[in-house]
Amino acid sequence: MSVYSRFKLVLIPVGLAVGVWAAPQPNIVHILVDDLGWQDIVCFDVDGETWLETPNLDRLAKRGRKFMQAYSPAPTCAPSRAAYISGQYPVHTGIYHVYGGKLPRAWYEGHAKITSHINPFYPYRLPLTENTIAKELQKAGYFTGHVGKWHLGGRSNGYPFPVNYGFDFGYMSDPDSSTLYYNDPDIWGSKKDGAKVFNGLAATMKPDRLSDFATDSPNDPYRLDDDGRPFDKPLDTALGFIKKHKDKPFFLNYCTYYVHGPIQARNRERFEYYCKKMGMAVPTDPGPVNDKSPGAPNPYYATMIDTLDWMVGQVIKVLETTGDPRNPGHKLIENTYIMISSDNGGLLGYGDTVTCNAPLRGGKQHLHEGGIRIPFIVSGPSVPEDSTCDTPISLIDLYPTMLAMAGQPPSKNPKLDGVNIFPLMTGQSSQAIAPDGSVRDALYFYFPNYHTAGSAIRKGNWKAVRNLAPGVNSNPEVELFRLYNDDGSVADLGEANNLAAEMPELSNRLLAELDEFMTAAKITKPYKDPKGVTPAPGQDKVPSVLARAAKGSRIWVDVETGAEKSPIVDAKLLYTVNGSYLEQTKGRREMWFEASATIDGCRIEGVVPPGTTHAAFCMVDKEGFLIMSEELPSNQKVSMGKADTTYLVDGYAFRPGLFALIELGEQAVAELKHSGKSNPALQNEIKRAKAVYAKGKASDMEYCDTIRALRGSIRDLKGTVSQADNYHLNLFRQGGAF
Repeated sequence: MSVYSRFKLVLIPVGLAVGVWAAPQPNIVHILVDDLGWQDIVCFDVDGETWLETPNLDRLAKRGRKFMQAYSPAPTCAPSRAAYISGQYPVHTGIYHVYGGKLPRAWYEGHAKITSHINPFYPYRLPLTENTIAKELQKAGYFTGHVGKWHLGGRSNGYPFPVNYGFDFGYMSDPDSSTLYYNDPDIWGSKKDGAKVFNGLAATMKPDRLSDFATDSPNDPYRLDDDGRPFDKPLDTALGFIKKHKDKPFFLNYCTYYVHGPIQARNRERFEYYCKKMGMAVPTDPGPVNDKSPGAPNPYYATMIDTLDWMVGQVIKVLETTGDPRNPGHKLIENTYIMISSDNGGLLGYGDTVTCNAPLRGGKQHLHEGGIRIPFIVSGPSVPEDSTCDTPISLIDLYPTMLAMAGQPPSKNPKLDGVNIFPLMTGQSSQAIAPDGSVRDALYFYFPNYHTAGSAIRKGNWKAVRNLAPGVNSNPEVELFRLYNDDGSVADLGEANNLAAEMPELSNRLLAELDEFMTAAKITKPYKDPKGVTPAPGQDKVPSVLARAAKGSRIWVDVETGAEKSPIVDAKLLYTVNGSYLEQTKGRREMWFEASATIDGCRIEGVVPPGTTHAAFCMVDKEGFLIMSEELPSNQKVSMGKADTTYLVDGYAFRPGLFALIELGEQAVAELKHSGKSNPALQNEIKRAKAVYAKGKASDMEYCDTIRALRGSIRDLKGTVSQADNYHLNLFRQGGAF
């Protein structure tokens, strides 16, 4: 008999069914795997031929329910994670890829294909003002924890951290050393020791992937346990969270760094096992192990899947063996929902073939099924054992679903796109029902990035894809696929048969619905590159920048106009408040944000926020070509890893932002005076800032120190003056750091 069996009638959350007695709120564990493909779990493999082994995941599926048509909100990590945690499509979060918060630039120069389109500007972080499932569950009495990969707050694991989005437990940064650590030493240990293995087994093996296997040495941070398994700090942290907080309802958002690259295996024993299983000698060269043929064996990746499965098994083991203080005489697993998912489809190539998504087409970074279809398993009270659901779902559905699991009423968050699929999980329904009672019959996707830019709609048995980079890739502009037949049988999961030309009416109808959705969301489309080497209509009419100037906090740019030039039809002011030394000396990661700009004939202007260090105008002409307020190098010339302020020649550097900050400080002084108060420290910083501004030119370091000091003096008045809560002053608030 299953451990769940005796509770199936009594643990259904309040409002969904009547139980015999009021069960305690269930625990919720979501294990979000990085880059796990649809076919990477053995029980999902549709042809039964695989080198992989996933006994723990398969056992979990036997205990619960598999969703065979589950989707990630996007084909890469950051947009999917932001969408999941907020319950919104990426078009509504505005986060499209991991390269957000940077100035838009061409990827290559002199390359006919990649350069004809430029990624649109989009943010990197989810605004702190957004509601999240963690915040909602906190209000419902849950102790919330995040362990592992985040990728929706600050760049390079910087601020904001999980604890800023509603998680009671999560990683953060020491403001003095920028060391990442988890905010509970009982679970994490010391900052110093924990920092050594923050990414656990996913940390790059050095000097190569054949030279750094885990050992049983006491000094090895990945030391082998008695079962020959390497130690993984994130896993240990997740298990510690469960053990410590078992006496209250908890939500654990465990996001593994596996099975994302680097593709490597610290477990020599399991690696050699898979080499033997695949019929190959143990490599002596750390390079590629196959020729990238579809489905080619990769013992490194097989070992990573094996290790991931072991990690999941360890979570299950702790839940199975730990008594439930809120339900004496029973184990935690009897009152815990466990979900397994992935942030996108499997990665196909990383020097050699990594995984095989067949029969699906494509993989990570593609809107074809291989890039967005993911494995999804749920087990827990009231979930029917060894069952399967074929209704399409998305990770955006987990927000309202977890609230239902917790026995809470539907969220009042008006931004939610996801729907409550708990009735699908429990077998009470075969349809995804929207809050208004209608059947949700369509899912939407948008990925406006480089050679795979596109949008898609999955509706019923059909899927339509619009290629937003025609000519950059070899795909047709419009594709229509019949994925399933009316009886539910598979028709064309491999998306090999494009029916757009044969069925234009259906194709146009689906694309019209897709375009209507995208238009309502006010998406930013990929820009055309004015320097693209492949001639495009209107490329000869792209206006040039004539002048840039600033007065006070107001900045502007003048561009060419006239009958021979295309007019500017859209413009935005992009700014950063942590450029140059403000980023470098305080350990933060530079990030750009968007503000409004006005278009008045040839002049585009805007007002920079207080504390802005650098700014630029991003403009689009009538034909869709991008014009920046100053010429930017391609990512080929200056790596995307470099801060944008390192290559800007002008960037409206420092002075407009300092002027605006001085104005804000003077407003704070006036507000203090109105209430009969004063603050000499703030007045001194304003005086100092005015002196620096009056110089006309100062060093970057002097400007940054001045901005940081004045910003801090205003912030110190929090609760006293309204200016201390200024949004732009608090974009990077963390301890005493700028």
